Amino acid sequence: MKPKVVGYLRRDISGRRARRHEMEIRALAKASGFDLARTLVAGPTAPASLAALLTVVRRVGAVAVLTPALNHVEFRADEIMAVCALITLESRHLPAQGLGRRPAAPPHRGFPGHA
Repeated sequence: MKPKVVGYLRRDISGRRARRHEMEIRALAKASGFDLARTLVAGPTAPASLAALLTVVRRVGAVAVLTPALNHVEFRADEIMAVCALITLESRHLPAQGLGRRPAAPPHRGFPGHA
């Protein structure tokens, strides 16, 4: 089973390139061996908020969000990366290790009530 990813773009930023960006997101997902579960497109009449994006990411179990550029997620990249990887078409950077893995919990230090 291929790891799932979610595409995200803002139509107001992509402008006339919105359709091309959608196709490039699809192509990058396919070339990278991902299953593109869904692409959310935000725009003036149909906003797709960060909360909606993160809900979809969790619902489908996505390991990453693919977006044309960081400006599509504004200053919220850290919030996305707390949940999954963030990959841009600009960089086409795929994390080398642990895509979608959450950091391990720190080891438990002793038992309650013990020093």
